[in-house]
Amino acid sequence: MDVAAPPKPGAATAITAGVLAVLGGLWFLTGIFWWSLVYGFGQQDLLVPGQITDAVIGLLLLLGGTSLLARVEAGRVLCLVAAVLGLVAPIVGLALRHQRILFIVGGPTGIDPDAPRAIVIAVPFVALLVLAALPATRRWTRL
Repeated sequence: MDVAAPPKPGAATAITAGVLAVLGGLWFLTGIFWWSLVYGFGQQDLLVPGQITDAVIGLLLLLGGTSLLARVEAGRVLCLVAAVLGLVAPIVGLALRHQRILFIVGGPTGIDPDAPRAIVIAVPFVALLVLAALPATRRWTRL
């Protein structure tokens, strides 16, 4: 009686998720300085909540992405958490702007900070969430 061997883990999903996380982290960290340049340094007190959010999400993405590329299981979990935060933050920013509170997260996109920007931002983080959640990524980190 032959027992089927477990499938060999593919590196494609994990490496793609890791690269997306690192690039997303760099993009969020760019946002710390980008919006200060756009709105001027005099408005910095209004931008601080968004800059703190950029720093937290950016660092989580960088740490998660590099850990995932190093085949550490915690990196996959960090990528999942950071991807959810990367999806929620622009939506919160959009809701706060409708209340006349300046809360902009993320780096430059070339799109006015409104609903279309939030949709464009969501695409890579949905992809990261899916890729990091796949069983192939989990198997790749466990070897």
